[in-house]
Amino acid sequence: MANANVLEKYRKKKKLTVKELTDKMDKTPGWYSKIKCGHFVLPSYHLPKMASILGVKPEVLAKEYFSEYELEESSSCENDQQPA
Repeated sequence: MANANVLEKYRKKKKLTVKELTDKMDKTPGWYSKIKCGHFVLPSYHLPKMASILGVKPEVLAKEYFSEYELEESSSCENDQQPA
């Protein structure tokens, strides 16, 4: 099972908005929202590019993202607001 909180952790650490991240991925904020809310899993072929944008090694991102363990911090999909 994928852990989208990992993506949020690194996105916030890099101080990227969802819009900035998705622009760099050539995707829409809606695409990322589906991943963040667990409706869609980030395809493995996107991991190298996502890792590069987030400033982490692809193997580290893959290991954390596909981990069974949830991070303590969770993101709410009900109030899908973008932190600055």
